[in-house]
Amino acid sequence: MPAVARRMSAIVGLGGGIGASRLWRPLMQAVEPSRLTLVVNTADDFWIHGLRVCPDLDTTVYALAGLQDEARGWGRRDESFRCMAVLRALGHDGWFQLGDTDLATHLLRTGLLRAGTGLAEITRRLADAWSVQVRVLPMSEDEVATCVETTGRLQLHYQEFLVRHRATLPVRRVWHEGLEHAAAAPGVLEAIADADMIVLGPSNPVASMLPILGLPGLRDALRDARHRTVAVSPIVSGVPIHDHHERVRAASRAALLSATGVPASASGVAGLYAGLCARYVLDVSDAAEAHEVRNLDLEPVVVRTLPHCGAPASALVDAVLGTESSASAGRAP
Repeated sequence: MPAVARRMSAIVGLGGGIGASRLWRPLMQAVEPSRLTLVVNTADDFWIHGLRVCPDLDTTVYALAGLQDEARGWGRRDESFRCMAVLRALGHDGWFQLGDTDLATHLLRTGLLRAGTGLAEITRRLADAWSVQVRVLPMSEDEVATCVETTGRLQLHYQEFLVRHRATLPVRRVWHEGLEHAAAAPGVLEAIADADMIVLGPSNPVASMLPILGLPGLRDALRDARHRTVAVSPIVSGVPIHDHHERVRAASRAALLSATGVPASASGVAGLYAGLCARYVLDVSDAAEAHEVRNLDLEPVVVRTLPHCGAPASALVDAVLGTESSASAGRAP
């Protein structure tokens, strides 16, 4: 994609929080930010401490604003947790950590929601306050929740499974509560219809991507735009995971995919996106799966996909955009 096209093309990204944000940041630097729209999963959202918390939306906005704690992957950098410490001292279960400065976001959002302001408008105000030029949209303004049921029949919100239980409980099934009655947020379907390129980000396929894809009209819109849609694998099987938070997220992906009947592999996830995109970017360590991706009628593009592990972000962005330099990364034979 020539530089002029990079400046003028309208690009829509679909995804969740941490994994997708590692792509959105360098993508924002490579294209005109005002031409980039991000549709963010809200099925992770939940009520806690009397506040409406939107983990993926906040991670996305914090990352784009340069405020994200990159070591943890979530929350704001240089954060303190004095409020949580006092809550625990008062006997309150503080299993979900909210930082002191992060609380301001949730307080403002909750107050505006109670006053009748829509989540899309609230997100716009927050992004504007931090000078984020990218358009960030919630997938829906209706409440949707990813829920899991363990083999012991315990039913949990996904955040409880991930954060409180560290994704250690065996999962029997997964569902998205409220999705059948939810509608895409204002502007979402229009952005996809008008996009020159659509990117399915490297997010948890079951917890983050399937809720977005399950919204009425989304799959049809992507099928119509298949030829201009690319997906990035969230799974890299051949790279060892040393970070504790990354291990927990990987365990969560594997558990939810298994409960859905999908192999926890790059090609397994590709099967979820078959018919919705034309190209599929996977890591060089999973290059052996390229033939399986091709059998799904997807063009495999092999490149190093982990900027946080030292991969050049520019090569990943080039692979996503389909620029000439991605040829050096390799389209699988």
